Amino acid sequence: MCLTTEALLLFINLLSPQIIEASDQKIVIHAQTRDAVWEARADQWCTKAPQIDAALRLITGEPV
Repeated sequence: MCLTTEALLLFINLLSPQIIEASDQKIVIHAQTRDAVWEARADQWCTKAPQIDAALRLITGEPV
């Protein structure tokens, strides 16, 4: 999943600053279940968090 910088910043502004760790090329959101890592790619920020969550649900048998 990828977002523009503007969209990611709008999302981050909804979160508590204490759970956000940022550098030039990476933003880590320390969520309750697990961390979501956003990486800079060209003009967007991308994360594999949705795919990781879906894979874990398949392994654990959690409902979608």
